[in-house]
Amino acid sequence: MAEAMIFHFRDRKSFLNASNPVTKFGCVIALCFPLVKAPLITALVLLTPLILLALLQRLPVRSYGRELKFFGFMALLIALTTFFSTHDAQQAAAACVRFFAIILSGMLLADSTAPDDLARSLGSILERIPFVKGWEIASSIELTLSLVPIIFDVTEQVTAARKSRQARTGNPIRTLSDLGGSIFSLLLDRSEDLASALDARAFDPGRERQTLGYGKPDGILLVATILLVIAGYML
Repeated sequence: MAEAMIFHFRDRKSFLNASNPVTKFGCVIALCFPLVKAPLITALVLLTPLILLALLQRLPVRSYGRELKFFGFMALLIALTTFFSTHDAQQAAAACVRFFAIILSGMLLADSTAPDDLARSLGSILERIPFVKGWEIASSIELTLSLVPIIFDVTEQVTAARKSRQARTGNPIRTLSDLGGSIFSLLLDRSEDLASALDARAFDPGRERQTLGYGKPDGILLVATILLVIAGYML
C-alpha cells in the first residue's frame, strides 16, 4: 500500500468534514484541558471516542507508516522518562495515552479541515473583536497550517532521495547535518514557490472572505465534547 502523508486534508463527505472548522478546532482545544493531567482511566475514556471518530472518518492510519513510527518513538520516550521520574508504570502509561489522544485529535482535525476553510470561519469571528485584525490573523494561521504538510513532504522526499543514491551513513553527526541541511534547503525552495504563487494571485491577508455556516453536525459534536469534558473532570 502506498504511504499517505500525515496531517493532509482529504476532501470527502463525512461527519467531520461537514462540521464547521471553528467547531472542530474549539472541541480539540476543549478536550486538551482534561487531558493535560488525566489519569490512565480518564485518558482511555477520552481516547475511545477519538478512535471511533477515526474509524468513522476512515483515517488511513496504516498508510502513515513513517510518521507513525516517529510518533511511536516519541510516545515510548515520554513513557520511559515519566516512569524513571515517577517510578509509576500507571502514570507512564497515562502519559503515553494522553500523547496519542492529542496526536489523534490533531490528525482528525487536519484530515477533515482545509486551512482555507478554517481561515474563513475563524477570520469572521476574530474580526468582530475590537482592535484585532481578524482576517490577517486567520490568514497567518492558514499559511502556518499549510506549511505543516510541506515539512513532512520535504522530509519524505529528501529521505527517499538519499536512499536511492545509497548515501553513506557512517558518521551519525555528519549524516544528521547533511539531512537537516538538505531538508532546510528544499523547504526554503518550497516556501519561495508558495510565496510566488500567493503573489501571482495577488493574495491579500486582510481581505474579507465568505464565511462557512453551522449545521446539525456541529451541534452533535459540541454536545459530545461537552459531555466528554465533564466526564474527564468527574472521573
